[in-house]
Amino acid sequence: MLKNIHPNLDYRASDREFWNEELDKFVPDKIFDCHIHMFNKEALYHKYRSECQIADADFKLIKNYHELVFPNRKVNSLYLGFPKLGTDTAKHNEFMYQQTLKDSYSVMNRLTTPDCTIEDIKRDINRGFVGLKIYRIYSVTGDAANCRIHEFLTHEQMELANELGLWVTLHMSRSDGCGDEENLKDLEEYTTKRYPNIKWILAHCARSFTYEPIRKAIDKLKEMPNIFYDLSAVTDVRPFITLFQKENLNRIFYGSDGVDSSSYHGTYGAFGRSWQSIDLDKIDLSFKHTNNRPILCLYEQLLSIKHAAEIAQLDKSDIDKIFWSNASREFNISFD
Repeated sequence: MLKNIHPNLDYRASDREFWNEELDKFVPDKIFDCHIHMFNKEALYHKYRSECQIADADFKLIKNYHELVFPNRKVNSLYLGFPKLGTDTAKHNEFMYQQTLKDSYSVMNRLTTPDCTIEDIKRDINRGFVGLKIYRIYSVTGDAANCRIHEFLTHEQMELANELGLWVTLHMSRSDGCGDEENLKDLEEYTTKRYPNIKWILAHCARSFTYEPIRKAIDKLKEMPNIFYDLSAVTDVRPFITLFQKENLNRIFYGSDGVDSSSYHGTYGAFGRSWQSIDLDKIDLSFKHTNNRPILCLYEQLLSIKHAAEIAQLDKSDIDKIFWSNASREFNISFD
């Protein structure tokens, strides 16, 4: 019997049917989810709580979520802080720390803003965090859409991350994501000269929700050291094909972007060089032409990964690398 374990997740019989028919034989029996967010509304400053529509996601809920959407799979995680304006980062990271005491097979990146002190970061790294989750909404410029990396991760913070060899999960800003010349110039400088010990995870296929960013960037990115990618939330097959055919597969991690960002029935639609999340339950569609029904965005992502793997002629060991063994190696976390 299916159960809904999260207010923003309506898991349907048609979703399970699709999993059984299309995904069960493709997805390995082990998954390392390298993009899964914890959230606690109590970590918001009081005046922001009443308007927040995001549901809490603690260790127990994420475990139930993984069991529901990835049936009969063993799942480890790279837990990420949830970027939201109005968050008390110290309280949020304390919540994450307390929750992950229950999970010795996963790791976590602390929510980090330009306001976080070096002492704040050191304290959390010393008690088990492996890196930083940064986000463009915290840009000191106030312009989340057009900021550069150093405007939401300070050079002082990067110096510490370099000294400690930290992971940084980066959701890039600017219209072209990884294809933007400023982003590419900054990443090349940071990886080859200024901060060679930082390990960058470029979220969402280096923020390529369409083909154009990764098409423009791949030949430069693949030459940079300490660059990794997570595949979270992308549903366009073309970025996956590009990474699978042109990148070193050892640098690719699977990620779900659960719970909220991939739990609607729909997709991240590409429209030329623009893109937008499309929740089909909010559109008046009848589907009279077919008995098939829309699926979770998460499953749209997995289907595109499957198709890209077929086109790129990946074998089982390649698929295992992407879904779990790369992350298991890099984070030195085994599966029980």
